[in-house]
Amino acid sequence: MPTNDDRFFAALARLPRIAPDAGWESRVRARCHSAISRRARFRERAGRNLSHAALAAISGAAVLCLYLAVMFAEVLRLTKHS
Repeated sequence: MPTNDDRFFAALARLPRIAPDAGWESRVRARCHSAISRRARFRERAGRNLSHAALAAISGAAVLCLYLAVMFAEVLRLTKHS
């Protein structure tokens, strides 16, 4: 008496084999290559030109460092006279 597994595998064996459509495959491949090259060009341009957000972050960090340096100098000045 065949088991459920045997019937399942027999049913799987009777399924038709499916091959991808060559036209569809080439269209998908072309779209993927196009998207990859588009992202690479964008990254290349973005690497050369800093965005506004990056410039704002850099200038904010510079202002913070300057503020901390002035505060540290002031603390040293005040503790020196005490």
